[in-house]
Amino acid sequence: MKNNALRQALVIIALGATITINALANIVPINGLNTGQISDSFDVYFVPAGYVFSIWGLIYLALAGYAIYQALPAQRNNERLRSIDGLFIASSFFNSAWIFAWHYQQFAALPT
Repeated sequence: MKNNALRQALVIIALGATITINALANIVPINGLNTGQISDSFDVYFVPAGYVFSIWGLIYLALAGYAIYQALPAQRNNERLRSIDGLFIASSFFNSAWIFAWHYQQFAALPT
């Protein structure tokens, strides 16, 4: 992507959309079920304790740190960041798509 400022903005937008969709999945909830309710509908012999899922807060904090860092004017022409930002944006898209597939119980669309 030649326009580095646009690339930087797209990373911020992609992360913002991902966090918003993940939050709304449980606040609204999407399709009338929150993420845990869908998970609880499966007979599983081992389910991690609830606190284990708090790791996602740390993950999103780290992603936000990256998004802010890459958006700094000094990083605008950083080739290393330019090389991974497309993957970051794709990852954000697939994270959001996964949430919709999960909440609409389209499990065949999810990787196994």
